[in-house]
Amino acid sequence: MIADMYKRREKLGYVLTAVILLIAALWLLYQPFETVGEWLEMLWFLLPLGMVLSIIATSRFNYHKVKDSVIPPSEKQLPDLQHVVIKKDAAFVPRLLLFEKDGAFIGMVKPLHLPWWMAPLGLLGESILHLLPVTYGLVLHHGKTACTFRKTGGFKRGKVRIFNEEKEETGTYIQEEWKSFTQMKGSLYDEHGEERIALKTSGFSGDFKWYDEEGRRWASFYNGWFPHEYTNLFRDMQNDIVALSDDLSHQDKIRVISVISWLFLARIQQ
Repeated sequence: MIADMYKRREKLGYVLTAVILLIAALWLLYQPFETVGEWLEMLWFLLPLGMVLSIIATSRFNYHKVKDSVIPPSEKQLPDLQHVVIKKDAAFVPRLLLFEKDGAFIGMVKPLHLPWWMAPLGLLGESILHLLPVTYGLVLHHGKTACTFRKTGGFKRGKVRIFNEEKEETGTYIQEEWKSFTQMKGSLYDEHGEERIALKTSGFSGDFKWYDEEGRRWASFYNGWFPHEYTNLFRDMQNDIVALSDDLSHQDKIRVISVISWLFLARIQQ
């Protein structure tokens, strides 16, 4: 799956290259340049083209480095997970790939049953979909949906409803300061509306360290930190790894993974 991730990035890069060249060709067709200055303005197209070509080259290099690595899917149950590596997938809609530290594929967080009229909005910007009431699901490697979550509420007070594998509402995450740039504060509730844990997340880096009132650590994340011994598989400059407690119930693990997934979806779309 790691090799597939790099291959999809490469293919997406070719698509974006074709789009940039098409835009440049249409620009020349409908507005021919007559002066040297106008031709020099055309050099602005080289900036995004160069960035896309670098992504293609890097993805191709990384693909050949890991393509022969045989890594079985994750055999752990959700409550047993202690670390999750979160990677943004190459797609026109927001998707996250979840791995164990050794590269074992856990599953994918992606939009479920996306209406036909919403799909084209992903081409304009993933952040647009993040503002809409889209249902996301954690689909495990064997195809089973472990949980789903859906945003409701407004800009000031965001609300994410969480559902288990039986499609029963198992919790709610309410964030009071949805647009805060310094610190985001929220609370995670169970299906009965009782608070399970208060959550604080840095608005700048996305760092968090979540403890409940009993002092138990639920999860933690430090932006920019990643164990060096696993960079032979995860070869990007930026790799995100979240530490999870293995002392949580199945429902609490679903709730906290859903919240983390939602926060990372918001993070990659900024």
